[in-house]
Amino acid sequence: MLGILISSLLTLLTIGAGMWFLRASLRNASPLERIAFGGAFGLGIFSYAVFLLGLLQQLNFLLALPVLLLLPFAWQGWKHFLQDRRAQSISQTQAETVSPAQWLARFLIIALLLMSLVIVWLPPDSNDWDGMAYHLAAPKIHLSKGGIEFIPFMHQSNFPALLDTLFLWGLWSGGVAGAKVFHWWMWVLTILGTFAFARKLGGKGEWSALLLTSTPIAIWQAGVSYIDLSTALYTALSVFALYRGVIERETKWLWAAGLMMGFALGTKYTALLSWGVLGVIGLAWIIVQKWTMGARSLIGAGLLALAIGAPWYIKNFVFTGNPVYPFAYELFGGRHWSAENAVAYRGDQLKFGIGRSPTDLLQLPWNLAAHPAPFADPLGVPINDHPYLLGASGAGHSASLFLPVASGLPAGGLWLALFALGSAVGWFFLMQQIRYLLAIFPITAALTTARLEHTGKGVKTLFIGLLTFQSFFCLWLFGTIYLSEVPSALEDREAYLERKLQPYAAFRYINQQTPAESKVILFDEPRCFYLDRDYLWGNPGHHRVILFERLETAQTMIEEFKRQGFTHVVINRAFAPSETQDRWRLQLEESIQNGQLSLQFSSKRVEVYQIQ
Repeated sequence: MLGILISSLLTLLTIGAGMWFLRASLRNASPLERIAFGGAFGLGIFSYAVFLLGLLQQLNFLLALPVLLLLPFAWQGWKHFLQDRRAQSISQTQAETVSPAQWLARFLIIALLLMSLVIVWLPPDSNDWDGMAYHLAAPKIHLSKGGIEFIPFMHQSNFPALLDTLFLWGLWSGGVAGAKVFHWWMWVLTILGTFAFARKLGGKGEWSALLLTSTPIAIWQAGVSYIDLSTALYTALSVFALYRGVIERETKWLWAAGLMMGFALGTKYTALLSWGVLGVIGLAWIIVQKWTMGARSLIGAGLLALAIGAPWYIKNFVFTGNPVYPFAYELFGGRHWSAENAVAYRGDQLKFGIGRSPTDLLQLPWNLAAHPAPFADPLGVPINDHPYLLGASGAGHSASLFLPVASGLPAGGLWLALFALGSAVGWFFLMQQIRYLLAIFPITAALTTARLEHTGKGVKTLFIGLLTFQSFFCLWLFGTIYLSEVPSALEDREAYLERKLQPYAAFRYINQQTPAESKVILFDEPRCFYLDRDYLWGNPGHHRVILFERLETAQTMIEEFKRQGFTHVVINRAFAPSETQDRWRLQLEESIQNGQLSLQFSSKRVEVYQIQ
């Protein structure tokens, strides 16, 4: 809990500092817009400061320095914000009327956010796969080394890492919950920004925010150490700023769009697609409007975005020779990678989804709601013997796409729709994971619900009823999964993790029963965050640290392990194929049979061997 408080306090400081730095751009922004944009900017700048310290090999007590530098700006930012709010309250002659349905929506939004905060507090388990494998594991390695270095076996550690860098600071200051809560705050800022933007479009705000907050995959993501909600925040704010810039003919909003898109490029490679689509759509829109100054500013803003995102790609080029490592191997190559690895990696990505034909594209809204399993990570739990998938989009987003048929789009809404459509088509041909669509969900949520009041009483009632049902369903589903676990996690954290994370008992054995200088190679198990020893993912597809194709016998394989300093081998039988002709797997089994690998511990099909 202390970690959550520390990182939340830091987030409030970054919001204040961000509002101060952007005070000129946000002069005509609403209070919620100021908080959303200020927080996004402040967290982005803080991440870059930690990133710089990491590159300078100063991941030590100096991590407190960026916080100290924030304090005066945060004070000024919050002081001016509160003064403006008081002045606004005095000048307002009539308060906004809030209907009972809107109050219910606000209650559900807060309830869902608080429930996802409970997930943040619980220790990461098997439903936080990527966090255990690299989003938390890589920052932990960097902290142990005292700086950001190339991790040869973990290609994901070279992805743009704006949020992972915040995770690093959270781990340093307050432990794992202090790291995870930054992702939760990214979602809170996204919801506030979408609420405010829906109001700018003429909507009520609550329906856009509730549609987002009740999205099952977003609730799960907000509580775990993935990074997709950070991409959603920066992409959505960039689109919102572009809209305001063109509609109001304010170049400062175009520059704000470039600023936010630059941070988006620092969160995920897929933001490169958003940068391109938004640039084309925005330029076409401005040309149609015959706004010459706007066109020049937008081009400048696009270059600003590239400049802000560039440090992550430059770091990759220096570390690996490939700015988008491990992708585009045929163009750039890459350290500890190969053409075979690239083909296999692309094959794994193409396994998601149902198909890529024109018919599949037309059926996509229905399939995402009715058949989400092929589009999602297989993370979930059984309740009363019925499996529930956590990575689902829910029915609300698919249903909302039909609202403009009844009400039309707000002014300029067609251009937002074109951006969402272009992004969805790009997603369709790249990697069909639902969580990668989170970047456009805030945009479609605001766009489709902006004119809900004009759809007619029947349609409005049906849609609000759907959102209410979806919200209560999510409260039941996630409450059943996570809230019931709070007592056991409070009573015995070790027992909780042993029950919820399959390899945890094996990792605890290694941490407690092996010398500190031990080195572990793992097969079919990458979730190593809780492993406190130097380690390497063993499977050949991850890297080229060990050239298995050159190891012709079991003896030469063991000799190579010893040469590289490995003392222990971990095999997760749950993910190993029951029958295989892979030579390296057969050599492992031969080494077990001839005693070169001696079994030391086994639990839940995870085996720990000592190299003799």
